[in-house]
Amino acid sequence: MRDDTTSVLVVGGGLVGLSTSLFLSRHGVDHILVERHARTSIHPRAWGLYPRTLELFDALGVSDDLLTEAAGFAGHTLNGKVESLTGRELSMTRVPEPEDVSDIRPVARILSLSQDRIEPILLRRAREFGNELRFGTELHALEQHADRVTATLRDRETGAERRVTARYLIAADGAHSPVRERLGIARQGRGTLRHQISIVFRADLRGPLRGRRFAVCRIAGPEVDGVFGHDDTLERGTLIVTHDPRTEPFDTYTPERCAELVRAAVGVPDLPVTVLSTLPWEMAALVAERYTEGRVFLVGDAAHVIPPVGGYGANTGIQDAHNLSWKLAAVLAGQAGEALLGTYDAERGPVARATMRQAALRLAARAGSGDGPRETSVADPLSVMFGYRYRSPAVIADDDERDGDAPDFIDPHTLSGAPGTRVPHLWLDTDGGRMVSTLSLADRRPLLIAGAKATEWYDSALAVTRRTGVRLDALRMGDGVRERERSWHDALGVTENGAVLVRPDGFVGWRASAAQPSPDRVLDTVVARILARATA
Repeated sequence: MRDDTTSVLVVGGGLVGLSTSLFLSRHGVDHILVERHARTSIHPRAWGLYPRTLELFDALGVSDDLLTEAAGFAGHTLNGKVESLTGRELSMTRVPEPEDVSDIRPVARILSLSQDRIEPILLRRAREFGNELRFGTELHALEQHADRVTATLRDRETGAERRVTARYLIAADGAHSPVRERLGIARQGRGTLRHQISIVFRADLRGPLRGRRFAVCRIAGPEVDGVFGHDDTLERGTLIVTHDPRTEPFDTYTPERCAELVRAAVGVPDLPVTVLSTLPWEMAALVAERYTEGRVFLVGDAAHVIPPVGGYGANTGIQDAHNLSWKLAAVLAGQAGEALLGTYDAERGPVARATMRQAALRLAARAGSGDGPRETSVADPLSVMFGYRYRSPAVIADDDERDGDAPDFIDPHTLSGAPGTRVPHLWLDTDGGRMVSTLSLADRRPLLIAGAKATEWYDSALAVTRRTGVRLDALRMGDGVRERERSWHDALGVTENGAVLVRPDGFVGWRASAAQPSPDRVLDTVVARILARATA
């Protein structure tokens, strides 16, 4: 049996697994990714990327390709309810234009694109980094040891096996994660809400659409009650129907029956239809009791299944991977202590539970079962995607906030540099004539941003690097970089003598509103706490 070693083994090559590979590559972490299916998914599944997710993709070199791929969906703005595509229209509205978020992020856009079109782009980019990504390969056995994990992988076509020894394993293997089940990690939540079947088909939809382009189309006819979607070629679509597996098992949905359901949804009895694939899945609300077990970490649907209302599921999973990747990179490089990895669960678990509650509230409101007081607690999607706050040992809260309770989500327009929140977006001018966002300043390592008069904080950051070997970037406002419009000091709640430490994921880890005695000692302690390093 062939034996290989790597730093990280990623199990699962879907949207979140491929994103994990990209983030690890961005941090220079060698890894192997395996996916049991032979190719990326042909099912649309997740649809749409929020601006926060696009922020993360901007640094990976895939944004332009994603925007090009999404261009054909620009006019897909109808939200309709019909008896069939050719039948009576029961209601018809337009999806509101996306809110202008240019004041909270560098590029104001929401990407309308389905998972089956996103994954090939991520896969191409991931392979360009040179790490091994092997499809058609499944995890057959897994053993954990004190300092490593050992996995036996099996090629599903040839049956050939190989053994991989890795420092860590990331499970991105979906809602029914075999890795999570092997570890015996239970899930909590409302459970399965309904059983669905997605039918992907090929048919000429140009005539039945009659010039209309749907973002969402509900079919409410005598023969079919479901959700219909189409792509920008108008020759491929998806029909999602609800079923009861006790009375109508999945195997009763033969290609012939599925084709008839499509014809009924379209309203053309003799429509030529080719069923390409069918997929059973569960609309559920579940979060794993813990995201880690020894050297194994859960991300995406393996960690949480969020009802597909609001489009939170995939976006939340991608942000899981982003949070975990920089921490693994820091530990593997000897820059951080192993305890830093424990903050992954502490930070991402509460976010998933709060996001799941938001999706459930939206689902109840859409069904008309929400009561007035509860509906007021529904947060807008931008707050859910931008406005969450981390509380963990990797965040040093301000003195006046350590004992306070914070809401699950805050309005991202009010982000003010509080530790645990995403750094506010401000445009800055560099001496080289470039315009950059504060969000792009922190990248692979922590960044100390000192105020215009905070020479002591700036010098201390350089001294920490020399003294401890911790790679810490530093800049001082006004020294090579200047505010363009808004005051950086006001936006982050510090004076010109203050400083802010931004983590590699763009979240504020600590701030000092003004100068303090013994800045070297203070910053030594701050860096040691955030990176879980032993202090002298």
